[in-house]
Formats: sequence, structure tokens, C-alpha cells
Amino acid sequence: MSRRARWSALAGFSGGVLSGLLGGGGGAVMVPLMTGPLRMRQHVAHGTSLAVITVTAAVAAVLYGLAGHFDWLLFAGLTAGAVTGAVAGARLALRIPALRLRQAFGVFLLAVSLRMLLFAPAGGWLEPGPFAEFGLAGAIGLSGGLASGALGVGGGAIFVPAMVLVLGTEQHEAQGISLVVIVVASTMAALTHYRQGTVDTEAARWLLPTAIPGAVAGAGLATMLSGRGLQVVFAVVLSAIGVQMLTTATRRLRAAGGTAGVAPEGARP
Repeated sequence: MSRRARWSALAGFSGGVLSGLLGGGGGAVMVPLMTGPLRMRQHVAHGTSLAVITVTAAVAAVLYGLAGHFDWLLFAGLTAGAVTGAVAGARLALRIPALRLRQAFGVFLLAVSLRMLLFAPAGGWLEPGPFAEFGLAGAIGLSGGLASGALGVGGGAIFVPAMVLVLGTEQHEAQGISLVVIVVASTMAALTHYRQGTVDTEAARWLLPTAIPGAVAGAGLATMLSGRGLQVVFAVVLSAIGVQMLTTATRRLRAAGGTAGVAPEGARP
């Protein structure tokens, strides 16, 4: 097995496990491995990651759905916002200061993970009626969709904690809903990346054979954990992703003299 095949298999399996276990997060593992050992350009790694996430999220979503972890109202609201956000994020990806955005997103993930670790949510911050809940879900979906399209992540890092902390959704249910929304949003974002030429179809074929069984394994493990136990695992992984995004972006900015994140990535050679 070639070096490229080995790293692709590792990236696919790791991303699949995280997607299934946590209702998202696969892109946060796959993208660094693709830009590092596999030496992909950042935007190509984002687009390829989204193409793989679409499949792994679909597989894991079926398993969560069979276990009854789903809510149609939240799904509809999240999807309405996420589709719009994902397409906009993918189009903006070539124009925004990517490293500055990754720094800010890393800080956000750290804050959310600490909140989930230190204070077990006992109901959401809000108790909206059905119409207000739909609107809030749409706003959450829009935010997650933008992050998905721009950063090459599935959006679950926003969808899940927002549903748990703001709406009081049970952890397993939040992850099940997140996965189905990710399928829709990532499909739209991946298609946009494909049209822009930022999807490596050959790499995707190497990633998928291990990503799919990884998603099955992750979803199976999630059903074995209690709601609070799963929440703690989610928060720990979220904090690790936040630290990785923050430190990597900061290191690259310092290496470039602080200017790499000022201009959009697409404007640089």
C-alpha cells in the first residue's frame, strides 16, 4: 500500500468515526491530514472533505434514525438555514481571510466546549413555541452552513451544541438531527466546490472505503453511551478541534508575518 493510500485510509476512518460518534466533526480530522501528509491545497481539502462527509453522515444518520433519535421540526428549520449558508460559505471560501476565520472559530469552539463540560445543561436557555423554535433552528442552520461551506467541516460543531444549549435538545437526538442536516448542507456545498474545481475525486475514492465503516462504528458506539457521557466526549473532542484550529492558524499567521489571514486565500498564489 502506498504512502498516499495509507494516509487516505487513516483520514477516512478517523473522519468517519468522529462523524458517527459525535454527529459531525469528521472534516476537522480529515482536512489537517489532507493538507499535511497528503499535501492537498487548503481549498481542495475542504471540498474533498465535504464530499466524503456527505456519504459518512448519511450512513450514520440512518443508524441514529433507526434508534429514534430525530425531530422533524428541528430538521426542517435547520435545513432551511443550512442549505443557504453552505452554498454561500463555499462561494465565500475563496474570498475570505481564512486563517483569521479559523482563529475565531477555534476560540468559539473552546468556549462552547468549556460550557458543555463545566455546566451540564438542564434544559435549554430558551423555551420557544413551535414557530419560534423553527426560526431559531433556521438561524442555527445558517451559522452552521456558513461554517461548513467556508471551512470544509460538516457544521455539526455548531448544530449540536446550539441545539443542546439553546433549545435543550437531548444529546443523541441533537446528533441525529445534525447528521441529516449535514447530508443536505454538505451535498450542496460539495457540489459548489466541485463546480469550482476544488474536489479531488481520486482522493475521495481512497477516503470513502474506510470512512463508511468508521461512521458505522462511531454511530454504534454513540448508542452505547449515556446522554451526559456522550456530551462529555463531544465537548472534549470539540475543545481539541478548537485548540488545533487556533494554534495552526496562529502559527501560520506568525510565519507569514501576520499577513496571511488578511487577504483572502484565493487571492494568494
